[in-house]
Amino acid sequence: MRLLQAASLLLVWTGAGVAQAGELQVDLGVTGKGSTWHGDGGGGFQLRLGYRFLQRVAVDVAVWEELHAVDVRENTGLTVGATGYLPLKRLRPSLRAYFIHQHEQGLVSVVKNPLATLVGIGDGIRHRAGFGFALGVEGPIFARGALEVYVSPALTATIFPDAELGPGFYFGGAISIGLNLNRDASG
Repeated sequence: MRLLQAASLLLVWTGAGVAQAGELQVDLGVTGKGSTWHGDGGGGFQLRLGYRFLQRVAVDVAVWEELHAVDVRENTGLTVGATGYLPLKRLRPSLRAYFIHQHEQGLVSVVKNPLATLVGIGDGIRHRAGFGFALGVEGPIFARGALEVYVSPALTATIFPDAELGPGFYFGGAISIGLNLNRDASG
């Protein structure tokens, strides 16, 4: 109970004097990753959508498609998470925590039926659940009125407890370009 009270007090204290609506976030990026399987490098692209409150906390979803070397497989990930930001003027460091549902499927099956792969059905598909973290920074490169464009590099780590079905750990990074919409023009 004391922890909840302290968190509430901290939220009220850090939000004091900030009269700002939330902002919609959209970013698109490329990924590069390795895993606990030897020689399992890979990469692809990701799309993230979020809504940030008081420039400090965002709730977000991200999806990605990646091709990995071992078993020449495609990984389709869907994450739901929360991101905390330090709202500095020039750079905004961030930490994201997320839950993930990932489909892993051999590329031969993906080529045979690509639409089925996107919705999580098909030959030889593995469904896995896990969690992860991303440490990043948002660097604004353009701002005008309600629009801000930013670049955002991040380091990622994803853990799957069911390591007998696939890699237990993915690690790597991403670099994205994104938009923040409806920002308070004064700040």
